[in-house]
Amino acid sequence: MLVATLFLPMCVLGQQGAKDITHKEEVTIIGSFDPSINEAFKINLQPVTELSPSEEKPTYNFEALDIVQPTEIVSDPITPVTLNPGKRETTFDNILLAGLGSLLTPYFEFFHSHGQRNQYRLNAHVHHISTFSNIKGYQKSPYSKSGFDVDYTKFLSNHLLKTGIKYQLNTNRYYGFKPDDFPNADYTIDQLKQNFNMVEANVGLTSNYKSNKKLHHEVNLETGYYFDKFKTTETNANLTFNAYKEYALTELLNYQHLGVKGNVTYYGAKNSIVTNNSTLITVTPYFKGNYGIFNFNAGLNFNFLNASSFDFYFYPILHASANLIDESLTAFAGIDGDVEYQGYKKLTTVNPWLNPETNLDWDHGMRVFGGFRGNIAHKVNYSIQGTWKKFNNMYFFINEPQLDQGYISPYIQNKFITIFDNGSRVSLDAQVTYTVQKTVKLWVGAQLHSYSLDSLDQPYHKSLTQFQLGGSVLIKQKVTVEAELFGSGKRYALDVSSFVTSDVTLDPYADLNLSVDYQLSDQFSVWLSGTNLLNNEYQRYYQYPVQGWQVMGGITYRF
Repeated sequence: MLVATLFLPMCVLGQQGAKDITHKEEVTIIGSFDPSINEAFKINLQPVTELSPSEEKPTYNFEALDIVQPTEIVSDPITPVTLNPGKRETTFDNILLAGLGSLLTPYFEFFHSHGQRNQYRLNAHVHHISTFSNIKGYQKSPYSKSGFDVDYTKFLSNHLLKTGIKYQLNTNRYYGFKPDDFPNADYTIDQLKQNFNMVEANVGLTSNYKSNKKLHHEVNLETGYYFDKFKTTETNANLTFNAYKEYALTELLNYQHLGVKGNVTYYGAKNSIVTNNSTLITVTPYFKGNYGIFNFNAGLNFNFLNASSFDFYFYPILHASANLIDESLTAFAGIDGDVEYQGYKKLTTVNPWLNPETNLDWDHGMRVFGGFRGNIAHKVNYSIQGTWKKFNNMYFFINEPQLDQGYISPYIQNKFITIFDNGSRVSLDAQVTYTVQKTVKLWVGAQLHSYSLDSLDQPYHKSLTQFQLGGSVLIKQKVTVEAELFGSGKRYALDVSSFVTSDVTLDPYADLNLSVDYQLSDQFSVWLSGTNLLNNEYQRYYQYPVQGWQVMGGITYRF
């Protein structure tokens, strides 16, 4: 029941820019199991899933369209199937999805996986989605996303060798203006077009020892090249490593190990004006331990950054948790810090209407967090977390003013630039999911943010409040119905249409999505989904309304 997969790209095309998020959204499909959103555990905190290297079911890892999703979708752990002697469950190596939307939106996605247990695994994924409809009164706004990725894992005696390659092409238009309002504007359709090409490759070696007495280790090399229509490019290479081993340093702890991890990262950025190169070297020795109900991770994070100057940043790391009530209540808290590159790929993934000549920079700072998580009677999962983050050079978006011989031009202002500021942010994130016999699920969540900035008046184009409310029901193991209402409170933008700039408050919005999936057989199902059913053409980014309501239908075929 792959309506979840369809739901994600439809939301993107219908609601471009619906939310600024910082984590990747991905769905993991294992073997012939049906990757359906009806099993979703809607918690926005970053999940970590560890699978056994000897897992015999095929594994699909793919990233859904990677902007503007309001909530993170995290699949529940899949319960192993018990097979009766002489009875074998049918499995499929291929999954094909195809659909068509009301806004002239073709959709295609194909997954393939095969291999032999403890020998090798090959996964392949191809996808395309596009829309040719426009928003009434605005410049034409077609959009597309296409790509493929292939990864291969070789099982060695005590190691896993992993490699992969990925290509992605995104296209869109700078449609954020009404042509009738600017009859004398000097622009061509070709100047409004934009596309982003990305090529990535990786290779890595990971130990697979059965005993913690061995020196476990992992090394990965990733490289990528990102470029757009206007010859802005970004090259990156990242070497990461991690090594740890169990030690008996003291008899007070039940479990303990020492390790060291880090990375060497290079970025090269170039546009029509400037060329920048920077290198970050990070080394983090750490110690993990357990004593009864307490678990902790302590370390020191050393960062050596060579950008416009050579800088050194040092952050202590201490993460601790206490299982106060077994499987029901865990308290956690921590302090850490990092250095992060705010590059062209990251920024245009969040806001694809960025000026190709915008400024890029590094952000660094500390974070303090704490909260509670757990479950009640294995039916109600909950999480609440408070965070204080200190940042230096966090990015914000404003519309780019058009200058004409030193004067503000009345022409279109349909591109964004980045501005950076120092300050702090206090956040509160709460999530609750209620499950009834795995056939009915309800979830609710909210995020609150408060910024304190050194220079800017407002955190431009950053959401201050967000919410999600949804539910799914599985009817007679055949029909899955899911609905979700999500939205945001007020956001701020900056009006730069004159010399006297002023703050603009973007209206709060609510957005309703609905999907239905009907499983006709083990191999075949049909689905129907609707997005933005409230038909609110709200502006996530100033001057950029989203599409109105959309409906898409299609099929899923497994073979």
